[in-house]
Amino acid sequence: MKKVAFQLVLAVAALALTLPVLAKSPKPSADAKAKTVTMNFFNAAELGGTKINPGTYKVVIGSDKLTVENGNKVIASVSGHWEDRKQKMNTTGFSSDNGQIKEVFVEGDTNVFVLGQS
Repeated sequence: MKKVAFQLVLAVAALALTLPVLAKSPKPSADAKAKTVTMNFFNAAELGGTKINPGTYKVVIGSDKLTVENGNKVIASVSGHWEDRKQKMNTTGFSSDNGQIKEVFVEGDTNVFVLGQS
């Protein structure tokens, strides 16, 4: 009886040690950590109704919000969401339509931050 109980305890212990290895950890979402990049705006652009003049800005992209900062001053902030493009971006920048920024991408990421609601 002791031998069976000992084997049972060993089996449970082995299972307890094996489960974390077998369990698929959730894919870290693109928004798990805010991304901070420096972006050069060579032309004026509009972000969420705010005009951004040419210059160099800090862009902080969180899970559902993008903020453009100049020093410690917030210039513009807009909501959005992440989308997977399945291909790594080869540069950091944004796409726009008539000067209105539509999405922001970061070099090396497969995800882009799309402005507006999902």
